[in-house]
Amino acid sequence: MKTEISKFCEAYLHVLNALPPAMRDATAAMEKGDAEGLLQRPLATLNDTRARLRSLVEKLESQQAYLLIFGPLKSGKSTLMNAISRTYVSEVTSLPGYPCLVYVRHSDQPHFSATRYNGRETVFADGRMLRDVIADSHIALAEQIREAENRRGDFDPRHDFTEAIRRVDVKIPVDSLAESSTVLVDTPGLYSRMNFGYDVLTREFRDSAACAVFVVKTDNLYLEQVFAEFNQLLGLFSRIFLVINVDSSKRDLQPDGTLSPSTESRDPQKIIEAFKTLSMAGPLRTAYEEGRLRLHAVDLLNAASSFLAQPAQNHATTTSATTPSSAYNASPNNGSNGKQHDDDAQRIAFDAFLADLTDYLNSSDYTREFMRDSLRQGSTFCAEMRDVCEGPEMKELVAQQVQLAEEMSGLNEKIATTERLLGVSWEAVFDQARTENGKAIDRAAREKGEALVKDLTTALDEWYGTDASLADLATRHWNPIITRAARDLSEASRSRLRSLLGGPLGGAEPAAAVMTDLHDIDFDLAPTAAAATPALATAEPTEAYPLAIKAEHVPVKKSFGDWMLFRGLNSVRRRIFGEDLQQTIAPEMKAKRLPAETTRAALLEMVNAAVRERFPEHPAKFAASLATAYAGKFRQSILERLRQQRDEFAMANAQRQGPHDTITAILAAMKALDEQSSKSVAEIILMAQQETGETIEFPGATTLTAEAEPATADATAA
Repeated sequence: MKTEISKFCEAYLHVLNALPPAMRDATAAMEKGDAEGLLQRPLATLNDTRARLRSLVEKLESQQAYLLIFGPLKSGKSTLMNAISRTYVSEVTSLPGYPCLVYVRHSDQPHFSATRYNGRETVFADGRMLRDVIADSHIALAEQIREAENRRGDFDPRHDFTEAIRRVDVKIPVDSLAESSTVLVDTPGLYSRMNFGYDVLTREFRDSAACAVFVVKTDNLYLEQVFAEFNQLLGLFSRIFLVINVDSSKRDLQPDGTLSPSTESRDPQKIIEAFKTLSMAGPLRTAYEEGRLRLHAVDLLNAASSFLAQPAQNHATTTSATTPSSAYNASPNNGSNGKQHDDDAQRIAFDAFLADLTDYLNSSDYTREFMRDSLRQGSTFCAEMRDVCEGPEMKELVAQQVQLAEEMSGLNEKIATTERLLGVSWEAVFDQARTENGKAIDRAAREKGEALVKDLTTALDEWYGTDASLADLATRHWNPIITRAARDLSEASRSRLRSLLGGPLGGAEPAAAVMTDLHDIDFDLAPTAAAATPALATAEPTEAYPLAIKAEHVPVKKSFGDWMLFRGLNSVRRRIFGEDLQQTIAPEMKAKRLPAETTRAALLEMVNAAVRERFPEHPAKFAASLATAYAGKFRQSILERLRQQRDEFAMANAQRQGPHDTITAILAAMKALDEQSSKSVAEIILMAQQETGETIEFPGATTLTAEAEPATADATAA
């Protein structure tokens, strides 16, 4: 039989061993990426399944029998554990009312650990440290329960407080547990305010062929409340042993005032019979009649005391020679012999219970149920994994992943579009405006030049009629007219460019492809045009416009005296114009010495030359410089804005890349878990058919899809 179980456990572990790593990866990925709390429910479910799978794997690896001990508070559960262990284990297993499962097993070296609902395990140096942590955790748990009660909601540590302790493992040297290959599992007492319900605490033992012992004192045996919880256990375990913890020292008051042994202490078997007759009904009686419920009456305190006081004594002869009933019915003797007889009776009754328990654990029924229920439990775990992998949260993650991928793809396209726009020659988009402006200023300057010659000729004629100096001709008659004409042209150029460069595009005329790219990234040229417009306010410098008259270029007529005195022309000019050309010249002098046919003609030629030299060249250069300055500002502004927008696109992409990668990792881990659970359940179904001849129903699961290659940002700084 052991060989059969060993082969089964080895083969089954080969099927299950790939599941814990897949679950670990899935829970780790979800914990890392659950910033919005979307995965709280599936994460709690997986942690719960993971903890129960751990119990199943431990059971298969050790091939040990798990004995769960239930009962109301102070019913004798710890005493039963001491009696079974033949060792005082309650010192480290009796935790201060904390609602968790306590696993006690043999180990050559002491080991203490606590595992929380989120899967985190903490190892302690000794039992004292464990108890201190349990005490602190008890306070934190109580606060969480009160908060849940204030919300008028049911408290479930899997969702409401995952830091709550789920199980405690105590490994200490216990020879009896080593010999029997048994693991004791202590449970919190019934009716504790912190009891979350045995359907939560014992979930990992559902359909696991675990054997349960329910301990109840005689005083509570007939309370309906006790067996309301007990009925839940009937649906969880293949075999339950109901141990009625009797008090063999109990006495009843007699009519004459004396005390005599009560029925409970004198003949506990009658307690069992009365219970079967008066209280056993419904599921309880059905389980008893089917043989799934076994009844034993034992004084656990005296039995445990006897075992601990005489651990080396061999009672094999006693137990084989005496039945529990005869032991209880024997008349007690006085003194030490009577005490020894009572101890023997309790040891015999307890050994009868232990023999019944051992017979079941060594039976073919247990072997068959062990294999069948272990396979069912494994398939249940796979179904729960599949439900998580196909749950609404995963579908929501897929939808989020698709949305993020679409947004990132759009952002990558915008980044590429922005890069193209950064490579555009933005000066060239003003070529048409430049050409039109150049033609207009050339035409206007030439027209202005023609009018200017006339104005300057008139000014010359006016000068001939005054006593103004030659210097005054330039500074007071000609240059103001020339400067005013230049300013008129520069203002006309500014007005013209404001008109040409106005509008929503700022005068730019990009190619159709460039306009499409601008539209694709919602880029408005108006702010760029506004930033460049101040360049059109520049005033034209007029230093290059004024002309200066050089005396040597002005013809003069010599007088008779000049000829007689052999004066040269330069000497004559100085006499007429003065050393600095500031000497006034009377109109009569101008008429005689600066005749129209020579001097006036020369001065007019100066005017024409000056106008030809300055117009249209100077106004055209200024108009071109305005357009160039505007285009430069426009280019600078648009490149700055495009770089900024590209960086914003890249940042937005990076902000999505992290969540996208996290979701991709979660979905990949969930896909791997889904595939592994599907593979494992197929092998479980095959094993069930081969080992038990049964077919395990497992609905087909759809495949969860995760993107193989997540989108990435490809932004290059300009």
